[in-house]
Amino acid sequence: MLMLRMSEQDIRFWMYPNKGRMEMKLNGYGMVYLMLAALLLFAACSDDDGGGAGDGDIDNVETSDEIENGEVSENGSDGDIDEAGTEDDSEAGESYTGALRLRHYFPPTTPAGSELNEQFVAEGGTPPYSDWRVTLGELPAGTALDADSGAWSGVPTTEGIAWFVLSVKDSAGAEASEMYGIRIGDPNVDGPLKTLAKGYQDVYEARHMWHGLSYSARNPDDPNGDYQLSCMGDAAFTSGQCTSAMAFRYGATHSQEAFDMLKQHIEGWRFFQELTGVKGLIGRSYLRADDPVEDGQWDKLYPESDKYCYTEGKYAGWCWRADTSRDQVTGAVLGVSTAYDMMDDAEIKQKAADFLVDLADHIIYNNLQLVDPDGAGTKYGNIDGNNFEGWPVENGLNAVCALAWIKSAIHASGEQRFVDFYNTLLEEKEYARIMREHMWVYNEYAPPYENKWYNAYMAFENFFILTRLEEDPTLHAEFSEIFRDTLWLNLADPTPNRRGVKEHNPVKTPWYIYSTGDRYPDALYYALWQLTVFSPPPLRNRYIQNSIDPEIEINPDRPNEALYPLPSNKRLEDMVIWHKNPYELDGGQDNGEERTGCDYLLPYWMGVYYGYVNEEW
Repeated sequence: MLMLRMSEQDIRFWMYPNKGRMEMKLNGYGMVYLMLAALLLFAACSDDDGGGAGDGDIDNVETSDEIENGEVSENGSDGDIDEAGTEDDSEAGESYTGALRLRHYFPPTTPAGSELNEQFVAEGGTPPYSDWRVTLGELPAGTALDADSGAWSGVPTTEGIAWFVLSVKDSAGAEASEMYGIRIGDPNVDGPLKTLAKGYQDVYEARHMWHGLSYSARNPDDPNGDYQLSCMGDAAFTSGQCTSAMAFRYGATHSQEAFDMLKQHIEGWRFFQELTGVKGLIGRSYLRADDPVEDGQWDKLYPESDKYCYTEGKYAGWCWRADTSRDQVTGAVLGVSTAYDMMDDAEIKQKAADFLVDLADHIIYNNLQLVDPDGAGTKYGNIDGNNFEGWPVENGLNAVCALAWIKSAIHASGEQRFVDFYNTLLEEKEYARIMREHMWVYNEYAPPYENKWYNAYMAFENFFILTRLEEDPTLHAEFSEIFRDTLWLNLADPTPNRRGVKEHNPVKTPWYIYSTGDRYPDALYYALWQLTVFSPPPLRNRYIQNSIDPEIEINPDRPNEALYPLPSNKRLEDMVIWHKNPYELDGGQDNGEERTGCDYLLPYWMGVYYGYVNEEW
């Protein structure tokens, strides 16, 4: 049984962090923007079929670089991120002379009752170092830290995973922090996080992976095997998360099993583009007509609907669902671009590159619009940074989609036509400015048109793609700053807990940290905790009633929401729970529909790859 090594004070801090308020200032967009905003406040902008929502509202609030609640780590950008899964040069014996930092490592798994003797190491700054202390979390029971030397010793008494944030000062008064963890238990037995990962991988491969795409399933326990593949309208979005998970899994392990699974994903995406008959285009889902799909999916055939079924030719027996949207394609680009970087097989890597190149060509040829075989643009497929649901209004979410998708093609091909188009978007179309000024995915000021959590998640996905791949130092710094100011920090929220740094989100957190290079050990601490309390497999829909839980504080301004982000095992289900409102108290259905489990596999394997989760845990 997993034991969480957290004090009562830490739990209260996680559930009820300090609350501060920021001053609100209205921007002067001008009369035209104000009139458009008034009209848009009453428009519903969510994609159909439960897909990613439409754009968020116009955010008439200036931001400030001041963080008044004191919870943002003082080490927001105090060093570079090492290559995934590797130790830095200083650990090979070379000196480190930069800013003060703590060297990260994984203390060995230690059985309860055995002696533990470890030494934390500080580097850079102005030696000597002192005032070693735990600032968040707890050391394992039975062990202690020497505040003067950083020596850690004792005899741990209780099994479980303990993780904590450690801080140190140098003689000049500079301070650095880092997150560490250790498993107390039998090193010859899989730890609880690894056990969860294996369980979810087994469920995923048994029921949710079909022809390279990922689906939910209804009736998974039917004694006659009569389960039905579901979530057909959002399979591309869900599959992108799973492809990314499998890519990080392969990047972390390089196992044959991981290779085979990732290969299926890449080949599935490439097949999807071929199946649509339109160069570069994908739809929402595809399957064989005789696969066990949920009732009614292929009843109406082309041209009466957005479902295409082929009865003859090379693709006879295959069906696919059209009218794809930005969030579906974003999921695909997230997964395939990550797979491209992780895959070392030349043939499969080229298929990933071809997918990204053909997609980029499609949107360039069609003026930043996804276009179906009938020649019509899809309803939510416009990624022009000067378009908001058909209005000529600057739109930061569209801008980051366009830049990220084109950047992935540049990264995979290096072709000059993509470089030229990318530069046009930045220089002539001013997409960087549009991202900074009009990222309308978080909004607290104009109910009922409030936060569009699906769009916030989509924005994080695309900023991760864009910022991770941008090699120009000036552009990388600019994108990182925009990412931080529009999506990560609390800046001007009336309740300062509704930006990425406060969401305790194990997907958004590493996306931000490991694409920008900023260091937020406290945020990683809470992201890891979300994995540790994650429900065991399989992941099924269920009714949740958090409003009666006395340990959860309700937001007095929003009685249907918690005041602070809910733990993963208390969150409402969705295609991916991390893009759902993390404060929503009650809801869901006890219908037993089973989700893919990539909700766990993606953050777990990112953690292993980026080096803050030990695979032995």
